[in-house]
Amino acid sequence: MQEVISTPFGRVRVEHDGDRIREIHLGARTSATEAASPIAQDLSRYFHGESADLGRYRVDLTGYTDFQRRVYEETRAIPPGEVRTYGEIARAIGKPGASRAVGNALGRNPACIVIPCHRVVGANGGLGGFTGGLRWKRALLRLEGSPIQ
Repeated sequence: MQEVISTPFGRVRVEHDGDRIREIHLGARTSATEAASPIAQDLSRYFHGESADLGRYRVDLTGYTDFQRRVYEETRAIPPGEVRTYGEIARAIGKPGASRAVGNALGRNPACIVIPCHRVVGANGGLGGFTGGLRWKRALLRLEGSPIQ
């Protein structure tokens, strides 16, 4: 199933099977649909600054490596309003010195927001990269009350 929700920041497309998320795409160009599924409703609540338990949803990681899965699991543990550096994620999964590899894994994240890669920043305090673009990353960090914006 594919749903497109309208948010204060732009449209967001979510592809899912009702149980698992396959992909979340920021900046969707297709028309918004009614947020009928629980997943789409929770994403809509999140983007409007309301409470939403996005951690309860599973993400389809078929075809992803063990390293990528570990990066995503560690990233999911970052609470809203907090950030970690790429290096901190690398150390947390037992791969110190793998900051770039962490960044590459996050660049392939199929479900931003649910796997909150926007909460991962550069060691110098810079935003680093973000598949949805830095405008989205700043907006998401601001929405969550992060000190880095």
